[in-house]
Amino acid sequence: MEKNNSESTANKEIIFADANFWIGENYLFPKYSIDDKKAETEIKSGFSENNIHTVYISNFISLYYSPERGNEITSGFLRQFSQKSPEAYGVLFFEQKNFSNPENFRKKITEKYKQGFRMLRLLPKSHKYPYEKELFHKFYEVLNALKFPVTISIDETDITANKNIEWHKLADIAHSYSDIPLILDGGDSKELMYNSYLLSLLDNFSNIYIETHNLLGFNQVEDLAGFKGAGRLVFGSYWPFMERNISVSRVLNSDLDSCSKQEIAAGSMQKIIKGINIPG
Repeated sequence: MEKNNSESTANKEIIFADANFWIGENYLFPKYSIDDKKAETEIKSGFSENNIHTVYISNFISLYYSPERGNEITSGFLRQFSQKSPEAYGVLFFEQKNFSNPENFRKKITEKYKQGFRMLRLLPKSHKYPYEKELFHKFYEVLNALKFPVTISIDETDITANKNIEWHKLADIAHSYSDIPLILDGGDSKELMYNSYLLSLLDNFSNIYIETHNLLGFNQVEDLAGFKGAGRLVFGSYWPFMERNISVSRVLNSDLDSCSKQEIAAGSMQKIIKGINIPG
């Protein structure tokens, strides 16, 4: 009983940074639409109920309508969200118009960073653009120089929709641009059959990180954390598609020590963000 009480106390002290938090109007699934007022309320409740001190916001408008418009809306939300605790940052969605002016990409990333964006999300399947090294190299070179983190859902590399994930392209990107923190988000894919691929990626590339919300299988979190260290896992709730209690509890109830839990909950993401090479 004493041990359980000790673990419970330690868990209460663990703080979280949520790398996969969604807001905005969801045209495909309207029940998941989150307006600004509700978003702010949910961020504050996540802080008080789940100890989530930081959220990285993705916008449904960027996914289902227009990356440009969604990025603008997120920027406006960040300006209005003046809380220092919890903190809110933006996830920038790649805009297809960048292909017509790749020379301006560094300036755009720098400007967006100053607006509060701390991550770039790629949607090559949903938004129909190339992401492989040969055709995206001008953008990767900028991201590599700036050490700017990139998140991509495994679903977005399943071009055939038959679970034929393009693991080799992810490996090629990680190998060629070793200063880009590449965060793999499992999306809706929760199959244990991906574990061997995830382990191989962690083993071969120190700049690949695995986001946790879909790691619901028995011992998935423990096995991945035990292989190359808890610092290679990044917490994400996938809210509002998943209840935050589920994602948070998966980390807190894992068979890991408190230091490893804290590393997954926020430490790994804090190190990634701290490493971004953009002044002020």
